Amino acid sequence: MRRTCKIKEVVEVSYVDKLLEAMTPNRKVEKLLNQKNKIDRELREIREKCNHYQQTIKQVILGEGNQVSTRWVCDECAAVVGYPTDYELNKFLRK
Repeated sequence: MRRTCKIKEVVEVSYVDKLLEAMTPNRKVEKLLNQKNKIDRELREIREKCNHYQQTIKQVILGEGNQVSTRWVCDECAAVVGYPTDYELNKFLRK
């Protein structure tokens, strides 16, 4: 009977180890997402306080994709602050 109990304990420990192993990537993902949210919050706070005095026309990536667009960008906080006029856009593209 003791022998059966030892085998059962080994099986239970092995199952717990595998379960913890499977959960480890999920914990890492959760930790990274928390860090990302913290950074996003800090950037938002900095950009809300910025006056955007110095601006430059730049190519910016839109969303998650590879689409690029030309926008006015703040030199201090890197926030997209507006759209260039047709004249400004043509002048920028001729450089």
